[in-house]
Amino acid sequence: MRTCILLMRTPVSEEDAERLLGMAKEGAPDVGLYLLGDGVFCARKGQVGYLGSGVKTALERGAEVTASARDLRARGIKPEEIMKGVVQTDDLEGEFLKDAMERSGRVFSW
Repeated sequence: MRTCILLMRTPVSEEDAERLLGMAKEGAPDVGLYLLGDGVFCARKGQVGYLGSGVKTALERGAEVTASARDLRARGIKPEEIMKGVVQTDDLEGEFLKDAMERSGRVFSW
């Protein structure tokens, strides 16, 4: 069963990260992880600890990770700062809704 996750803020603790990103890590490759708003900070390369490790692990296991290009630009995050494998799109909301409504059996928002 496909899992669709919308991450709109960064995890503020190890517990937050494990709850949310643990689903992405465990469910990969049948996971769509969408980064919107402050959630795009989780897509930056070279992060340690809970902020970026969950996204990195999910990517390594085959999850599809998509970040809002508008939110990346709004936060001053340059394309070269993004982890390899993260897709950037200007229509994240549309892509998330399509995935959530047409392909996924479970949807989580954070």
